[in-house]
Parts: sequence; C-alpha cells; structure tokens
Amino acid sequence: MTRTVLYLVDGLGLSGKTKALVDLVAGLDPARYRAVVAYFIEEAGPLPDKLRALGVELVHVPCPDGLNVQILRSLAGLVRRLRPEVIHCYNPRAMLYGGLVARALGVRATLGTLSAFACLTPDGDYRFLPQKLFSTSRRNRLRNRFCCALVRAVVTVSPTLGRNFCRYNGVDARRLRVVSYGVDAGRFARVTAEQIAAFRLEQRLAPNAVVVGSVGRLVEQKDYPTQLRAFARAAARHPALVMVLVGDGPLRGDLERLAVELGVADRVRFAGHSNDVPVVLRAIDIFVLASKFEPYGVALLEAKAAGVAIVATRVNEIPEILSEGAAGVIVPAEDPEAMGEAFAGLAEDVARRRRLGAAAAREAVEKHSLQGAITAYQGLYDEIRHVATRAQEQRPTAAL
Repeated sequence: MTRTVLYLVDGLGLSGKTKALVDLVAGLDPARYRAVVAYFIEEAGPLPDKLRALGVELVHVPCPDGLNVQILRSLAGLVRRLRPEVIHCYNPRAMLYGGLVARALGVRATLGTLSAFACLTPDGDYRFLPQKLFSTSRRNRLRNRFCCALVRAVVTVSPTLGRNFCRYNGVDARRLRVVSYGVDAGRFARVTAEQIAAFRLEQRLAPNAVVVGSVGRLVEQKDYPTQLRAFARAAARHPALVMVLVGDGPLRGDLERLAVELGVADRVRFAGHSNDVPVVLRAIDIFVLASKFEPYGVALLEAKAAGVAIVATRVNEIPEILSEGAAGVIVPAEDPEAMGEAFAGLAEDVARRRRLGAAAAREAVEKHSLQGAITAYQGLYDEIRHVATRAQEQRPTAAL
C-alpha cells in the first residue's frame, strides 16, 4: 500500500536543504510512499520543474512573516484533502505550522528536518554570516523548543550540529536523528573520458595543465578574493597551474578585475553556470572551497564523490566532513598564503592528489550515500508511523 508523505518547506530555491529534499522525493520507493510538496515562498530555480517532471504535486501556500492563522486553515484544508500518513517539515517555521495542523487533525507521524544553517547557534565564532541565525534570542529558543516538541523526531545532517542545537535550545537530545546529506556517487562514476576532454577543451586547458577549480555562487560568503590571491601565489611557482571558476553571481565583475590586478587573468577561466557539475569536478585536479562560513558544505560532498583532491577552509563542519584532513587539505580561512602553499604542494605531488581523492571517494560512499539517506528517511517514516499507531491503539485502553 502506497502512503502519502506531505513535505512542507519554506521555499524551493536552490540550496543544500532543498536539493536534499528533491533527491529524497525522487528516490522514494513508489510501492511504499508518494510525495506531495507544499511550500510557502515562490522562488526562482530549477527544483520545482524537476519535481513536476517526476509527477510530484506542488502546492503553494503563501505565508507572510509572523504567525498567521490563515496559513493554518490553508494547511488544514490540504491535509484533509490528502490524508497523509506522514508530514515531513523542513526547518522551524514549517515545523510550527505543520506540527500544529498535524496535532489538530490527528496526524501523529510527524518529522522535522533542520538544515545545517538552522542548527547553528550564536555561541560560535562566526566572522561572516549571510543571514541572521535562527537561535538568537530567548523567544526564538522557546519557539525552536516548541517546534521540536510538535514532531516525533528531529533530523540533523551531523551529530555535532544536532547536539549543539539541542543543548542551546533546550531540546531533548533523545528526539534527535542524524541523516547526512546524500550524494549519488554513480553520477560521477558515469562521466566519460570524452566528456572530461570536451570540458577541458572548451575551457582552453592545455593537456599538462594542473587545474584548480570550484563550483558555486560568486558571493562574499565563498571568499573568492582569498582564493584568487592564493592561486596567484602558487601560479608564480607553477606555470602549469590554471584556475576554473564555475558559477556566477554579483561579484563576478569584481573578481575579473582582481584577476587582472594580480596578473593571472590569462590563467583564470570564469566558466559561468553549469548544469553538469559531475563533469566539471571530474575534469579538475584540485577542488577548492575558500568559504568564510559553510554550515555543512554540500559542494564538498560532491567533490568527494568525484574523487578529486580537496583544499578547504577550517570553518563550521568542514573539518568533520574532511575527517580532519584525512580526506582533504584544511587551511585557515582568509589566509591566501596558507591556501597558496596547499595549491603548490598538491600541484607538485601527483601521488598525494590521488591518495586524497581516493580517500574522499571512499568516504563519499561510506558516509554520504544518497541511497543511504533515502533508506534512512523511509526507515524513519516506518518507525514514526509504527510508534504513532501504537500510541493510538493504547490510548482507549488507558482510558478504561
């Protein structure tokens, strides 16, 4: 019997959280669960079209800021129509509305997933934040505690993030489950030598070029200026080094001018947006993530799956993802000298690049498998449905 899962999320803009949601929905066993996705905010991006192509029903439930009773009425009507057996909410606002409606209508199999950013607490040393933290006041901590109490279990992407969230917000850690973001290693294994050669030819990369590359939006958080300065240092010592920046964003013009100022414009390729990240990652020799702030770093999981040597900054959960250097080189944030030395060292040592890439690829399969994440979530659905059914069966007996 196929059971309906109602997913509730703020929006479907491109992020690690929403990509993970779409991957989960796409991988559900159709004999067990079918998905309907409700979202609060209209956001541009490819994910809604991908869900529609999968045949998933999308429902827009407009939700202004602040507690709004009309949202509860709209969601209640949706739940009555769908009669879902599981309601899966992403982040506190969805957990609040979804949890209240579930309680009111007797849907007891409820689950809340917290993104890496939602788990961050203000007791950390964050020199750069792209937006305000969710847990910054007593009011927000009480809200977070209440939201978590409305669902059967709370999922986070790493044990460290989960423990910190529970400690800071006063949430019972026994409600916590950990499911990492998942990556499909098969997408990277299927990349052909011809595809790699075509990408390198398109980017004017010589056969002997050692390519340092990254994939991401050109925004302040990612600290591309430090990355370019580090590259300029290493490139002065290694004429075969070339950098490819895949992605676009508001800082592109500034970065192009910086490359000219540093004298490396002829060795930096601004490739723009790409829809074929596996090919990009398989075509480069060293992947770099220079972020000042990176709650979990989904791009790192993809780089690991591609089996490429990685250089990344020591911020947030990155050391945990790279096993404290066993699966990549970790350098201080905003330190072009240290990062440049890492580029130069890897450029000189092909064997080390291969060892790091192989270790990263193994970890991608063992720790970040997409199928493992899907299996874990379906197991959680089964678990909370079973617990909810038992509780419902026992209630009349207890009343007697």
